[in-house]
Amino acid sequence: MMSKIKDFITISRLRILMATPAQPLLGIVFAANSLLDFINIYLVHFMILYFISILFAVHINCYCDRDLDIKYKKHLANAVDGLGKPLIRKILVVETCLIFIFSIYLIWVGYFIVGLNSIIGWGISTSYSALPLRIKKRGFLSAFPIIIGLFMFPFINGWLMISNYITLFGILFLIGYILLNQGMNLINTAEDYDEDLSLGVKTWAHVFGLKRTFNISIVFISTGGACCIIGLLMKLLIIDLFLYNTALSASFIVLSVYFILKTINDIYFVSRQEDLKKAAKENSYKMPLWFASTRYPMLIAAFCMLLPF
Repeated sequence: MMSKIKDFITISRLRILMATPAQPLLGIVFAANSLLDFINIYLVHFMILYFISILFAVHINCYCDRDLDIKYKKHLANAVDGLGKPLIRKILVVETCLIFIFSIYLIWVGYFIVGLNSIIGWGISTSYSALPLRIKKRGFLSAFPIIIGLFMFPFINGWLMISNYITLFGILFLIGYILLNQGMNLINTAEDYDEDLSLGVKTWAHVFGLKRTFNISIVFISTGGACCIIGLLMKLLIIDLFLYNTALSASFIVLSVYFILKTINDIYFVSRQEDLKKAAKENSYKMPLWFASTRYPMLIAAFCMLLPF
């Protein structure tokens, strides 16, 4: 039993999931005008739906990538074998049912777009990993399910749980957030370069080449990070200014800048190595840290703006 639990935790990729709560929370906190906006029981339903949706996405990816992962990420493939594909299929069916139940419930209580987006997100997760579409092997198109389902929808859905109107600073932050996270995610496509190619999976790393992919990553992170910081500053300028909310927000905005610059420096270092495939594999473990270190300071900065003192 304990081995099954351990295998389940492995295919759930907890190191990556550590940074995921920030995604919908950024949308929620950015849309809020005061702490009173958080007094909403449906936010609990939404966050449960979000976590189930993320688990479904990583589980179906591990399930469909078993033959790919056995070549390099053997711990994931071994976990799939340990649980057994029949059990994983049952888990996926249960998660699918829960996603549809929670989505339909949110539609029923008035959050139509949030519920619809969640159902569409389930379809995106499935088509990204599973045959016959398996979009992850479709070259240039491979990035769009990640961009839409993993980076765009959580923020938008979180926002729509609070407000029906997205502001200019919200749109600017969202654009920056997508670029920032996709830039960091590109190292994930680079680390599996040979393994993907051997099974006919084509990603941006194959379309653009490793060197250019890293250069794109740096441009995306730099541009996206700048947009996120500008979005934060725009919101800071329209709030009621008090001593603590301004000082704390400004401090975490500065911290956000630091971690964005540090991430750029890390990827720049990787891009300057002679063996880019080896460098990508050796540095891919930093990706969860890049996600967490850039998301949470921005989330805390936005939350501090709501402090009434």
